[in-house]
Amino acid sequence: MRIQFINHASVKIITPQACITTDPWYSGPAFNNGWDLIRADAEMTATASDATHVWLSHEHPDHFSIAFFKATPNRALRVLFQKTADGRVAGFLRSQGFPVDEIPQGVNHEFAPGETISVTRAGFYDSWCVVRAGGKVILDLNDCEVNTEQDLLALKKEVGRVDVLLTQFSYAAWKGGRANKALREVAARDKLATVNRQIEILQPKFVIPFASFVYFSHVENSYLNDSINDIQAVLDAIGQQDCKPVIMKPRDIWTVGEAWNNREAIAYWREAYVSIANLPLRQPASPVLLADLIAHGRVYQERVFSKNSKWLIYLASLVPGAGAFQPLAIRLTDLGNTVRFSFFEELRETPDVKPDVEMSSESLDFIFRNDFGYDTLTVNGRFEASTGGFARMTKNFAVGSLNALGLGLKPSLIVNADVVLLLLGKLRSFLRKMERSSPVAR
Repeated sequence: MRIQFINHASVKIITPQACITTDPWYSGPAFNNGWDLIRADAEMTATASDATHVWLSHEHPDHFSIAFFKATPNRALRVLFQKTADGRVAGFLRSQGFPVDEIPQGVNHEFAPGETISVTRAGFYDSWCVVRAGGKVILDLNDCEVNTEQDLLALKKEVGRVDVLLTQFSYAAWKGGRANKALREVAARDKLATVNRQIEILQPKFVIPFASFVYFSHVENSYLNDSINDIQAVLDAIGQQDCKPVIMKPRDIWTVGEAWNNREAIAYWREAYVSIANLPLRQPASPVLLADLIAHGRVYQERVFSKNSKWLIYLASLVPGAGAFQPLAIRLTDLGNTVRFSFFEELRETPDVKPDVEMSSESLDFIFRNDFGYDTLTVNGRFEASTGGFARMTKNFAVGSLNALGLGLKPSLIVNADVVLLLLGKLRSFLRKMERSSPVAR
């Protein structure tokens, strides 16, 4: 079996009988102009298209690039994707003419005679896969949050022997505002500690660090690059563990199990990371007029109430100390004014109120227009917020993220209470870290 590195989280797994390209994204921005590849190459579409299958871990645009599927000349590519309740991704790809195999959790799907892939959901919508072929076992964790000893022991029990682990090595979302570099430093160290923990428990023979070859590429978020991990950082962290790191640059091909010299790829990525300070930054779009924001906010409220119980949202807003669905003051940085958002009244200006958060009118409009808008904002980091402001914003707009999962704030949500508990747990954990690391707290 061979592995070819293409870019970011995309590799080509070349088995004796098939070829699987994973998570294609090779050019252009992601997350509403918030991310770009450190090294982009649109010609990689041809390299990735020379395959029998494509596996998508989840819907995020740095793993599922619609541009790739529109550009690839190979319409026979068979897409492998986790089976979901709504079937939205599979339906879209079929509408574009691609055959799709939806893989139920726990099933060893045979993509070629004697060669299998299994897919397991992680978190809200992510998934990892195990490819077994040619006597080798490849575990692709991409950026799944499989971090704790308990989770990793369960994964080890499920997977068994691992020849190659592919895993993320740097943070990839908002980690505090401009002044809170300490939080980003903590996040970077935590990610390296996770890689070490994965190696210690899963005991792979080889590890390929990937899924982190991006930079925050907008003038509003470029400060987030100040603490990202580079390849040397992950090599230093792995240290003397009994696991061989395989560092690859685009187009490199490695035969699994054979000796590999990291020297050229280390030099390639060292130069790439040094260049980040000089890479172009994307500029703000034209401001969205306040009248348009008001109209789009009204449509957003209607959409939320059509997918969720209005009376449950109202009752939640009355729970003392919960802070859910409370009015949110947003300073629109490009318009220079502050607006008040509430699900129970029209968006309006509030010039004398201290803002909870700051963002461009474009970013607020993106939330209004898309269920996944708030999820995108927290990843691209194009906003500023205090600990309390971030909590208040999340307790308003995360309902859209819930809807993007095909769920709604309704009495029936009790069936999926684990999703809500996971969301609340992640929020509490992040807020504690943010509070401890904030300049005021120190």
